[in-house]
This record gives sequence, C-alpha cells and structure tokens, in this order.
Amino acid sequence: MSQENIETVRRDVAARSTRDWAVLAEIWHPDIELELVAGAGTFRGFDEIKRFFEGMSNLYSEYRVEADEVIDAGDRVVTVERVAGRGLKGSDAAIWVQEKLSRLISFKEGKVWRIKEYRSRDQVLDAAGLRK
Repeated sequence: MSQENIETVRRDVAARSTRDWAVLAEIWHPDIELELVAGAGTFRGFDEIKRFFEGMSNLYSEYRVEADEVIDAGDRVVTVERVAGRGLKGSDAAIWVQEKLSRLISFKEGKVWRIKEYRSRDQVLDAAGLRK
C-alpha cells in the first residue's frame, strides 16, 4: 500500500501546483482535514480546503508546489515541499516568494485523509517516528 500512497501524494502535489481540483476531488477523502503549521488553522472538507488553496494561489500570477522529498512512513507519507508564488497580483514583481514546509499525510480508504504541516523536516520526521 505504501507505494500506492506515495503515488497518490505525487498526484496531490502536481494537482495542487496546477490547481487541478478534479484530480484532488478524486484523491482526497470526503472527510479530509488539513492542519496548518503551528496551529495556524485547520480546514475540513474539500470545499473549505479548496477555498483556502485558491485564496493563497490566486494572489500570484504564477504559483507552484514542488515536493523536494516524498518519504515512505509505513501507512503514512512525509513530504518536504516548497510552495512558491511570483507576480503578486497588481504588481510586476518578478521575484519568487517561497515557503518550505513539511507534511505528514495519512490515508483512509486509499485517499488522502489527514494532513498535518510542520515547520521543519526534523519535526515531521519526529512526528512520523522516523528519527532516532
């Protein structure tokens, strides 16, 4: 199952980068939950999470999500991602604004179910039980 989960996460990252909501609706569990870094907020359900991502990505003329690492954590998957935007709407800014975050992703019925974000790779690896 872990290889299937890894492939699902790769599809998730690609779909978030291109804002392909049809793919995300297919691979996200109906009870999906996203907990942002350090308790900054929790979003539940496809529509609420979609609105959050659209609000963030629509700020920029170019937006992307890239996974630097996708790590098998048994029945879960860890990612280290870069989220970046360029050209803040209404400006001609050419500089990429970038944030790096790490995520621990759990699955239910073969779909992305729970996502918890962490500030660092070390923190997410600790949470996943992958560091000694």
